[in-house]
Amino acid sequence: MILPQYSLLVNRARRGYDRANMKISTTTKLILLAFVIFGGLIAAALLKNTLPSQYDDLAMCISDSGGKMYAAYWCTACGQQEELLGSAMKHIDRVECSSPGSSSFDLCPDIESTPTWERGDGSRFTGVRPPESLAEEFGCSL
Repeated sequence: MILPQYSLLVNRARRGYDRANMKISTTTKLILLAFVIFGGLIAAALLKNTLPSQYDDLAMCISDSGGKMYAAYWCTACGQQEELLGSAMKHIDRVECSSPGSSSFDLCPDIESTPTWERGDGSRFTGVRPPESLAEEFGCSL
């Protein structure tokens, strides 16, 4: 009795089957390349937010002193502030002031503009600030 696997190999050999000469279509290659690029972009985005930042100590000092940042999801200036601090933003107490679909500060009625920074004593200042300025405002070192 001939085993089914052996029979398959014999039949392929008779038809001139040669695995080394198999061609991969251009479409398949492009799809594989797209998956590799897409996977690389996802990995880079994940690493960007998990790697230590040069401002981690500053962000922790701000939070430890009771500092927080009031922001809105639609605020471009808040996005600029978050870009300046990078992954260190995960250490900042960020208060969202706008409910989904809203273009006002409906969740923080006493906030007039964002980003608004609040110190532990309750005093506030507004605007995008470089890390050096935040360190000075909160009494932290860089």
